[in-house]
Amino acid sequence: ETTPTGSKELDIKVLDMGQGQERAAWFTQGTATAYDATFPEVIKKLTKITGVIIDQELLKKFVPLSPYLNVGEVEDIDKAWKDVAGKLKTDVNKLRESIEPMAAVYAIAEHARALLIALSDGALPSNVGGMYNLRVLFRKAMGLIDKHKWNVDICDVCGWHALELHPLYPELSDHLDNVRKILEVEKLRYRATQEKTRAVLAKIASQKLTTKELIELYDSQGIAPELVAEEAAKQGKKVSIPKNFYALVAEKHEKEVEAVTKTEREEKLALEGLPDTEILFWQDWKPAAFDAKVLKIIDKNVILDKTVFYPVSGGQLADHGELGKGRVVDVFKQGGVIVHVLSEKPSFKVGEKVHGKVDLERRKQLAQHHTSTHIVNAAARIVLGPHANQASAKKDIDKASIDLTHYQTITDAELTRIEEEANKIVKRGLKVTKSLMPKEEAERKYGFTIYQGGVAPGKMLRIVDIDGIDIEACGGTHLNNTSEAEVIKLIKSAKVKDGVVRIIFAAGKAAKKIGEEQKKSVDELAKLLGCKPEQVPGRAQELINQWKKARKKKLEQFKLTSTEEYIGDIVAKTAEILQTQPEYLQKTIERFLKDLEGLGK
Repeated sequence: ETTPTGSKELDIKVLDMGQGQERAAWFTQGTATAYDATFPEVIKKLTKITGVIIDQELLKKFVPLSPYLNVGEVEDIDKAWKDVAGKLKTDVNKLRESIEPMAAVYAIAEHARALLIALSDGALPSNVGGMYNLRVLFRKAMGLIDKHKWNVDICDVCGWHALELHPLYPELSDHLDNVRKILEVEKLRYRATQEKTRAVLAKIASQKLTTKELIELYDSQGIAPELVAEEAAKQGKKVSIPKNFYALVAEKHEKEVEAVTKTEREEKLALEGLPDTEILFWQDWKPAAFDAKVLKIIDKNVILDKTVFYPVSGGQLADHGELGKGRVVDVFKQGGVIVHVLSEKPSFKVGEKVHGKVDLERRKQLAQHHTSTHIVNAAARIVLGPHANQASAKKDIDKASIDLTHYQTITDAELTRIEEEANKIVKRGLKVTKSLMPKEEAERKYGFTIYQGGVAPGKMLRIVDIDGIDIEACGGTHLNNTSEAEVIKLIKSAKVKDGVVRIIFAAGKAAKKIGEEQKKSVDELAKLLGCKPEQVPGRAQELINQWKKARKKKLEQFKLTSTEEYIGDIVAKTAEILQTQPEYLQKTIERFLKDLEGLGK
């Protein structure tokens, strides 16, 4: 047993043979397959819809021989089928015609259950890493449904599983609506891929494709190798598909390494023998001044016995300030030692006491952005669903950003609701508690959702608890109360990659500054377009429509009359309509107006 103090011999000796509960249920019920024992009601419903008859007598003979058909271990799968048919004293084609529809029913049921549980746990189908396996499972299930022309809805199958598993896992039913939304989006992507597939199949089917090219085709355009082989067969050609094709695809994606923000320098200082630095900023963000002993000086790098300076980590920038008569321009952590980087070589010496002072205004802004990251994360889960978790984050002075797991682009309406929920949390003035506890205890008490953005290292964790809203393992500088964030302004959202969206926001003084700038910008745009501020997007749409007509000489008179009002980020919406950046809005509108000048006079 692994414990915080090291390994310990188990009190009870066990042999982990990988049998699992499902095999025990299978053996004791005496069914032909584990599927019939594990989710019998789902199988009954699927066979009723598909018309497939489960031949229990055939399966009882076939299942013991099925390991001979393991595609990961068999070089010639066709020969293996012939061998199994020979042992059963039957024709191989007849055997496959009997077994494959039954196998498809079991596969659809099993894949649907895997998707239901994984999605309920917060995982999302994606085109990167291990989450790609979920997309493969979904598309394989859809492929089987399409192949056999069955009227089966994968979302309904998930619902049947949730119902059957309700006595054991009632939470699956709670997540069912969200699972359905995610799978509906996946279904739209799958169908769009099919349309695209038809357009390119005729071209590629005549080519001799390697396994690598088939994988790339599946990866880049979602075209399954079976479809390529089917189209090639129509042209009298054969495409060889590796039996472990989908395993190769999954392996490729699992090996892809995401770029991560480095919190430690590649260049290492000689810090051997130095004790870990005592950290003074964990309980409260406000203390800015302190006295400490100088332990070591390496050029402009200073190591103290304790510090109130926060080192760059967790996506948060380092504190700046003063140390003695020198200016601290950077702070980083090497192991357990915090290093202060000065603009010049220090005047003080090793062994001396030195006075330090953090730039509190900068610290406050960073603390506001860090705590607001947790607040926005919690607000996003309220609006988008429990699957929305932090993938990464960055906290700068003028703004911050959080990357969230989500299955589609965030709409303007959702962004507005997230901002509203975030500011509700701010106004409630909730206490932000910071505490240190052993990792094992924290995981047992709060679960693994404390690891937002990645697992925190070390045996001790600092837990940041926003009362009743969010609990995370986090080492950053945090406010003592959500009201100290003052206000949160969501600037925009964008898709980072499949399954991950980014929200850029600001809090406190930075948010107020952005709000003032946006108000000024909207007022200027309203003046240009001769309308109320909330009518700017509508007028912008009308402007571009009339400009397009004028270019085609289909506009006789130019006049803006739209009174349509917009609720939300007016600047962002107008920039979207005019397909430009917010900073270029005024010039863009002026250009359109100039082009239309003279019409209607």
